[in-house]
Order: sequence, then structure tokens, then C-alpha cells
Amino acid sequence: MSRRELIEWVVMLLMIVAWWPRIFLGYDPLWYHILVYYVSPVILVLITVRRIRANQEGFRYSERMMQGLEKPDVSGSEAGESGPQPPRPQLPFAPPSRNDDDDES
Repeated sequence: MSRRELIEWVVMLLMIVAWWPRIFLGYDPLWYHILVYYVSPVILVLITVRRIRANQEGFRYSERMMQGLEKPDVSGSEAGESGPQPPRPQLPFAPPSRNDDDDES
């Protein structure tokens, strides 16, 4: 967890705690009213927007990784070399093939 994410969590918890005096005690001076009703929603919206953008960037990064794994290796075939090709890396979540299981028994 990055420092920025930790700060976001602390701010969100403080915003939740800041609402308690208003809800349970009816405490509502002007400065507190401005903080609770105007500042806290703006801060929470900014945090939400930042997290949505980070999530979308993570999805784009995953798509680039998946597209990189799906590209066929044709570097040796164009040059006329028909030598052995290095094995393609498997996806990290792909189960082992049946041939790998047969070697163990």
C-alpha cells in the first residue's frame, strides 16, 4: 500500500468520525456545518475519482500484458530459420498441462 493510499484511508475514516457528533449529539456550529456538509463530500468525491482512474489504469496495464502474451513469435520464421523456438511463457493463472502431470507418476 502506497503512502498516498494510506492517507486516503485515514482521511475517509476521519470523515466518518466527523459525522458522529452531528448525528449522535446534534452538534452543528457554522464551521462544523461547512466541514461536514461541504468539505467532506468534495474530498470523498476526489478520492473516488482518483481510485477509479487508478483502477482503469490497472485494467489497461493488464490488457497490454495479455496482448503481449498472445502475440505469436515469428521472428525466426521470417528470416528463414527453422531452428527450435523458445517456449512461450504460460499465463500465471493457467493450470499445468496434462503432460506435466504424467511425468510425476
